[in-house]
Amino acid sequence: MKKLFVLTLISATTLGFATIPASAAEVDKDTSDLGIQFDTDGPVKPGPGPYKDNLALVWTPSKFDFGKQKAVGNSSTYNNTVQGDQFIVVNDDRAGETNDQGVTTTSSWKVTATLSKLLSTDSSTTELPAKLTFGLDSPQAYNIGEVDAETNDFTPNPIEGNLSTLIDPNNIVVGKNVVLEAGNTSAVEMLGKTKADTMKDGFATKLTDTKLVVTSSTGAEGKKFKGAVTWSLDNTY
Repeated sequence: MKKLFVLTLISATTLGFATIPASAAEVDKDTSDLGIQFDTDGPVKPGPGPYKDNLALVWTPSKFDFGKQKAVGNSSTYNNTVQGDQFIVVNDDRAGETNDQGVTTTSSWKVTATLSKLLSTDSSTTELPAKLTFGLDSPQAYNIGEVDAETNDFTPNPIEGNLSTLIDPNNIVVGKNVVLEAGNTSAVEMLGKTKADTMKDGFATKLTDTKLVVTSSTGAEGKKFKGAVTWSLDNTY
């Protein structure tokens, strides 16, 4: 995955190729910002692994981007500008426990999320009151692929073309209408398996209609804000 790289250049209107006469006096000056940003590889990014013999996050959204907006003071809603479908994908490759009848089960699990404070990137560290909202589609099965002999781990398949209908979706749940409040440390459930059963392998849910609701942009003029969503996978439900 390519790292985010931001290059900013300042263009000064007083610069030029002509030689300035010794008697010339500067009477005015201004600057214009110029920027370029090199994006990440796509709408999702792989988890850190290892995946083999583990319960692991395989894919999560690479980022959320809501563009450059005008601060209007009152509550406003902005759409996510990231192109492509975004997913949360979990793979369960644990050995599990086998009972006297020879049935092997793995424990329950869940994915939760929190949103950090949205703080300005300048020295003022202004806080932006906001909520990240999105829907989650019904869970699907995901095929992670085969174990690579060289790494002894899975090289995760891309999501597209590797989703299918769950054979038994009864114990797999998603949080339908998610609201993550900036700075709230209470985790919100995304995707989970509610009890121990024989269901293993991959599980996926797609994010839909992702928006940022800014409850007040007073004092936000001219500032850039950053935050982070933390995805946590626990081996209990």
